Amino acid sequence: MNYKHLFEPYTLRGVTLKNRLISAPCERNYANTDGSVTQRYIDYVEERAKGGVGLINIESIYVDPVGRGHIRQLGIHNDRMIPGLKRMVGAAHKHGAMIVAHLYSAGREASSYITGRQPIAPSSVPCKTLAGGDMPRSLTLVEIQDQIEMYGEAAHRAVEAGFDVMMIHGAHGYMVGQFLSLFSNKRSDQYGGSFENRMRFPLEVLAKIRSVVGDKVPIAYRMSGEEKLEGGLAIEDSVRFSIALEQAGIDLIDVSSGIYESVGWIAQSMAFPRGCLVEDGWKIKQNVKIPVSIVGRINHPDLAEEILAAGKADFISLGRALHADPYWPMKALEGRVDDIRICPACMSCSDQLATNLPITCAINPEAGRESELRIKPAPKTKKVLVVGAGPAGMEAARVASLRGHKVILCEKSDQMGGQINYASRPHHKKEFLGIINYLEGQLRKSDVEIRMGTAVTTDLIKRINPDAVIIATGAEPAVPFTPGADKKHVCTAIDVLSGKTILRKGPTVLIGAGLVGMETALFLEEEGITPIIIIEPTDKLGGNIGLRTGLFARNSVNSSPNIEVKLKTTVEEIKDDSIIIQKEGRYDELLVKNIVLAAGMRNNNDLAEELKAAGFAAELYLVGDCNFPRTIKEATEEGAIAAHKI
Repeated sequence: MNYKHLFEPYTLRGVTLKNRLISAPCERNYANTDGSVTQRYIDYVEERAKGGVGLINIESIYVDPVGRGHIRQLGIHNDRMIPGLKRMVGAAHKHGAMIVAHLYSAGREASSYITGRQPIAPSSVPCKTLAGGDMPRSLTLVEIQDQIEMYGEAAHRAVEAGFDVMMIHGAHGYMVGQFLSLFSNKRSDQYGGSFENRMRFPLEVLAKIRSVVGDKVPIAYRMSGEEKLEGGLAIEDSVRFSIALEQAGIDLIDVSSGIYESVGWIAQSMAFPRGCLVEDGWKIKQNVKIPVSIVGRINHPDLAEEILAAGKADFISLGRALHADPYWPMKALEGRVDDIRICPACMSCSDQLATNLPITCAINPEAGRESELRIKPAPKTKKVLVVGAGPAGMEAARVASLRGHKVILCEKSDQMGGQINYASRPHHKKEFLGIINYLEGQLRKSDVEIRMGTAVTTDLIKRINPDAVIIATGAEPAVPFTPGADKKHVCTAIDVLSGKTILRKGPTVLIGAGLVGMETALFLEEEGITPIIIIEPTDKLGGNIGLRTGLFARNSVNSSPNIEVKLKTTVEEIKDDSIIIQKEGRYDELLVKNIVLAAGMRNNNDLAEELKAAGFAAELYLVGDCNFPRTIKEATEEGAIAAHKI
C-alpha cells in the first residue's frame, strides 16, 4: 500500500511535523522517584525518534506532586526537572522528531500510597478501581486557582526545556476531565452544575497556558470522547466541548476513551476491534476545523492510512504499537511492513504499569532496555543450537543470528510457535498469531538453519557439537493427583485448544480458573459445548492474573449464562459420568460428559537435566517455560538475554 497520507507533513501553528504519526502518551515508570529524567528514559525516547515518528508525546507529566499517579512518573513541578527534560527533548530533535509536554494532574485518580497525601479533586468522589479507594478532598475556589497557576508554571518550564507542543490531559478521568464530567463533578458553584460551568476549569487552564507560551507554540487537548459509564461524558458532550476548545484557540484534539471505572476502554485489549475509537474521532472532526488525532487499536499501517484517506482523522496516535516496534514508521515508509512487530494488545505492559513496575514488552525485549539489549556483533562467532521453536527459542535464534552466530534451530513438531498456537484459539485471541508470524518471518529471512520435525537428543547434540545450547523446550500440562484423572473422558485444555480432543456436547467441567481455564471455557462456549462449570480451589477467578490481562475473560465468564464458576471447591474423585466435589466440608455429585484439566503447567527440562548429568561442557542456557511456566513476556525476554550472553 502507498502510505501517502500517513507520511504527509503537517504544520501546526508554525511547528512542522514530518508525518501524521504521534507517539501516544503512555506512563512507563522509567523516571526517578522525584520525577526527574533518567538515561533509560532518554534512550527510550531517542529510539522512537530514530524510528521515524513525527511527534513524540512521552507520557503524562505531573504539574503537582499531589497529582502524581505512579511512583516513577515524570514530573514538571519543579525547576530542577528542566535540565533532564531538556536532554530528553534534544534526543528527540536529534532525529527530526518534535516532542510534546503532556501536562496533567491525577485528581481523584491519585493515591496516598504514591504521594503520601490525600488526593484532591473537584468533588469527594473516590476512584476505587485504580487508586485503592482514597476519598479525595474537594478543592476550594482558592485551590482551583492554585491548580491553574501550576499548569501555567509547568508550561513555562516546558518551554524552557524546549518542548515543541503543549498538551492538556483531559482524558481518562484525570483532574481536568473530572471537572467536565457529571460523574466526578458534584460541585454547585461556578465550576459545577451546568455544562458551561463544568467547562470553566479546562478552558481556564488552556487560557493560562496560552498566556505563558504565547501564540507560536501549539496547544493540544487530549479527551475521552466517551467515558463509557452511566453518568459519564457521552460523545455529544465531547463534540460540544470540542467546539468550545476550538473557539478558545486549541490547535489539536486527541481523542481517546474511558476512565478508570471503565478501564478496558483506556488501553484496549485484543478483544476490541482495531480502530475501535475512529467513529468517536470522526464525530468530533465533523464539527471542528482544527485537526483531530485518534487512538485505539491502530496497530497496522494499512488501517492508519485508510483512516486518514477517508478523512476521519488528521493524525494517528500510536501508543503500544511503538512500544512493540519503535521502527514501525520507518518500516512502513520503506515498504517493509512484514518486518513490523505488530502489537497484539496482550496488555502485559499495562499490567506492569498498574503494579508500578517499569514497563517492558511481551514481544520486544528491548523496550525500556535499549542500551542493555541493543543488537551488537558478538566478539567471537559461535555455533549455537536452539532447542524448541516457541517464542523463547525463536527470539533466541533471531537475536543470536543477528549478532553473527551460526544458529541451528530444532523443533520436534511441524509448526513453530509453541503454546501461542493454542492460546490464539479463542476468537478474541487471534492476533496472538501475529507474534509467531513476525518471528518466523524474521527467521526465514535470516541465516538460521531451521530443522522442523527434529527431536533433539544428547546424541544429536554430540553430533552437532555446538559451542552453546539454548534449551527452550517449554512446559506441559500438569495433571492433578485426583482419583480418576486418568480416565478416557479426561483431557487437558491444550488437548482441546490444539484440536487433539473433540468433546461431546453436554455438561462439561473445567478444573482450574486461571487465564487458560477461563479462555478455554470461552472457546468451548463458542464451539457449543455447554453448559460449563469451572471449578477452582481458591477464592479467586483468574488468580494472580493482571487486572487488564484478564479483564475480558473475567467479564465474559461472569456474564455468560452458559458458564458457572464454583470457587473454594475441590474435585475429590472423577467417575465415568460424574465427579465428586467438595466445598467447605460439603460434598456433591455432578453429572458430566467431559472433564477438562486447566490446573497449570509443569516445566519440561528433561533434556537439560540429561546434558548436565552427562557433563556437557559447552555453554548451556535454559529459557522460558522450561525454567518454570510463566508468560510470553518472560519467554522472549529470557531468549533474547541468553542470545546476548553468548
